[in-house]
Amino acid sequence: MNLTGGMAWHWMAWRSNARWAPTSQAIEKWLLAEAQAFKPSNSKDQPSLMLIGASAGWMMSSKWLQQFARVDTFDIDPWAAMLFQWRHGKALKATRTELHCHKRDALQDLPALLSAHPKACVFFDNVLGQLRFQNLNTDWQQVERRLKQIKVQLKGREWGSLHDRMSGPTTHLIEQHSDLPVRHADWHDQHWLGQLNAQSPWLDHLTQDVFPTGVSVQNFAWNFSANYRHWLQAGWVRP
Repeated sequence: MNLTGGMAWHWMAWRSNARWAPTSQAIEKWLLAEAQAFKPSNSKDQPSLMLIGASAGWMMSSKWLQQFARVDTFDIDPWAAMLFQWRHGKALKATRTELHCHKRDALQDLPALLSAHPKACVFFDNVLGQLRFQNLNTDWQQVERRLKQIKVQLKGREWGSLHDRMSGPTTHLIEQHSDLPVRHADWHDQHWLGQLNAQSPWLDHLTQDVFPTGVSVQNFAWNFSANYRHWLQAGWVRP
């Protein structure tokens, strides 16, 4: 199974809805809070959104997407557009939010897309942490350089990202409805990994320098399966 797309992935994501729900709810709460900072007073001036790596939007918030006048999704997965429309199309239609789904490698074509959508907000939807797996022949230093370049390309833009920071097996079985670990502000990374019951070694997704210095970063636990967790990071960058 390709964990970045494909029908097997979508089938597993659909079956994991209940297990993933606490993380989805935490992400929605964060997104809606961030939305208040850029929501215009005049509804005619609602911003548009470029959603990169949208997949089917399995953990995406329809309520947050409804804040925009137009949403353009980008994903290389041929099933993504149809399933995204199935999951979010009705809600977006209810608020007259235009939805346009594109099968395209937005990360490869990012400069052209930014030029084509000069006023749109940009959000990377759990895609940047997958870059190291797109080409296993690429050395990790090259992946790190590419990830660091993204904030340079987006300088002066409104943008955000949710992505894997690390992931791996756990020392204890994760019950279906167990509470999510919550990171306290004064915890160092090793303390946080301890709270996640991380069983070493965990996979580094090389995303530690995605955001510019000073950006507030949120940390989420994602109970991916009964014995595997992801550490997700999220942040929103303003010009």
